[in-house]
Amino acid sequence: MEKEPVDLPPAYPTSQPDSRRSSITIHDVTAGSDVEKVEDIEIAKSVPPVSDEHGVDVPSTIKDSPLEEEEFPEGGRGWLVVLGAFIYAGLVLGWPLAWGVFQSYYRSHVFPNASDTTLSLLGTLQNMVMTFTAFVSGKLGDRYGYKPFIGVGSVIAVVGLLTAAFSTELWHFFITQGVIPGLSNGLMFPMIVSYPSMWFKKKRALASGIVVAGSSFGGGVSSLVVRALLTRLGLRNTLLVYAGINAVLLTVAFFLLKSRGPARHVTKIQWVDRNAFGDLVFWSLALCMLFTDFGYLSPVVFLTTYTNDKVPHISAQMSVAPTAVMNFSSAIGRTVVGLTADRIGVTNAFIGSILISATGQLVLWNLAESYAVIMVTSVVVGAFGGCFISLLAPVTAQLFGTSKLATLTGLLVMFNLPGNLAGAPLAGAILSATNRNWHAAISYSGAVQLAGVCVFLYARIKRQPKIFTVF
Repeated sequence: MEKEPVDLPPAYPTSQPDSRRSSITIHDVTAGSDVEKVEDIEIAKSVPPVSDEHGVDVPSTIKDSPLEEEEFPEGGRGWLVVLGAFIYAGLVLGWPLAWGVFQSYYRSHVFPNASDTTLSLLGTLQNMVMTFTAFVSGKLGDRYGYKPFIGVGSVIAVVGLLTAAFSTELWHFFITQGVIPGLSNGLMFPMIVSYPSMWFKKKRALASGIVVAGSSFGGGVSSLVVRALLTRLGLRNTLLVYAGINAVLLTVAFFLLKSRGPARHVTKIQWVDRNAFGDLVFWSLALCMLFTDFGYLSPVVFLTTYTNDKVPHISAQMSVAPTAVMNFSSAIGRTVVGLTADRIGVTNAFIGSILISATGQLVLWNLAESYAVIMVTSVVVGAFGGCFISLLAPVTAQLFGTSKLATLTGLLVMFNLPGNLAGAPLAGAILSATNRNWHAAISYSGAVQLAGVCVFLYARIKRQPKIFTVF
C-alpha cells in the first residue's frame, strides 16, 4: 500500500475564540505511519494555555506531546517491560480463556443440573466486572501511576484462586470465579496494555500484540494443564496449585514493569469526558468494540461443549484440545497481526482481523461437523478473534494520540461490558431455544462481529479517506 499524507482532524472537537493569535504551519504529517514531523509551530507568548487536539490543557510554548518520536527507545528496557506485561497477561487475563474447560467439568461433575446459560454467565461475569473496573482504574492510573493498581490487582488475583479452592456452592463460585478475578483483571488491564505505548512508537502494534498474546498463550496452557490437573488432583488442589504459581510469577513480573516519560499532571479526574462523547469517531470505535465483543466469547465458552456434541466418543483431553489450540493460535495471531499492523497500518489490521474472525465463524464453524474441521476453525478464529483487543491501544493512539491513553482505553473497554456479560449467555439461550441448533447460535455470533466492522468504517474513512493506504 502507498502511504498518503493526510490532515488529521482534531480527535475531539473544540472551539477556540477567534481573538487568539496563532500561526501554525504543519509541513509533514504522514498518515499510515507512526512518523509525525510537526515543525514551525509559533504561538504568541501572550496566549494563555489552550486545549490541544485531544482536549488536554497544555502550555502555549509546548510544541509537541511529552514523548516525541526520537524519545521512544524502541527496545532495550522496553522489551523487559513487554515481558513483564506478557507474564501478567498470561496468568491473569489468560485465566478466563480457560473457562470452557471449567464449564465442561462443572456440567459433568459438580453442577450437573445447571443450565448452559447459567454456567456461561458464571464464566462471563468476571469479564463484566473487569470491564466496569477498568473504566475506573484507567482514569485513576493516569493520575496516580500504574504500579499501585498492578500490585493490588496481583494480590486480589491470588486471593481469588485461594477462595475459589474452598468454594462449595454455585453462588460461591459466582463470587470467587466471577467477581473477585474480574476486579483483579479490571485493576490491571488498562495498565498492562498501555505500558508498550510508553516505550515504542514504530513498533507499538507489535509490542502491544505480544503483550495481549500473553493472555492467549496463558489461556492455551491453562486449558491443557487444568484439564489434566482436574482429572488427577480434583478442583480444590488444581486451584491451589495455580494460586502458588501466580504468587511467584506475578512477583517477578511486577519488578519488570516500569513507566517512562514525564509525570502526567492530571490534577482532576474527568469521569465523564464530554469531548469524547461528542466525537463521532470515538463512537464509531466504541460501537465497534460493543458489537465485536458480543461475538468474541462464544467460541471461547462453547467450543469444548460443541466438540463433545459433534464428536461424543473422544477423550476428555481431546475434547479440550480445540480450545487450547484456539488460544495458542491466538497468541501467534496477535503477534503476527501486530507485526503486520506496523506495515499496513493499525486501523487496516483492526478491520481485517475482525472481518476474518466473523467469516471464520459464519463459514468454518457452521460447517464444522468433524474433528478436523473443528481444529481448523479453532486455528482461524483463534488467530484473528482477539486481535481487536490487542490492537485497541495502538488504534486509540492512532486516532486520538497518547494523551490519556489509559483513560481512553478504559473508557473504550467499558463498551465491552454488555458483550462480556450477555454475549455467550445469549448464544446459550439461542442454543436452548432452538433445541441445540448450533447453526443459529454460531450465525448470531458471526453476524454481530460483521456489524462491528461496518460501524468502524466511519472512523477509518473519517480519519483517512484513502482506502488503499497505510493507516
